[in-house]
Amino acid sequence: MGTPSAVLSVSDSRYALVLAAGTGKTVSVPNDAKTVLFASTGPFWVQYGAAAVLPVADDVSGVAPELAPAARRLDGTTLLGLVAPSDCTVSLTFFG
Repeated sequence: MGTPSAVLSVSDSRYALVLAAGTGKTVSVPNDAKTVLFASTGPFWVQYGAAAVLPVADDVSGVAPELAPAARRLDGTTLLGLVAPSDCTVSLTFFG
């Protein structure tokens, strides 16, 4: 009410990945993308620059996959790996 809010334009790079439980998928980042927004119908893990695998033990390597981020700057990332513990669909919306 009187406070402006940022509103994004419609993206022309919107992906939907249907993930089967435990089976990872990779997707190439569009060349001009600088940011990605994630939304999903269930929990999922994402790995930047490589395929993702479900964590089954402690991983303190510093490069573990990340659980369900909402948005990330890509900073030169060209590949995203996704995996989910149960069937779900993940939406990826890219912005330049």
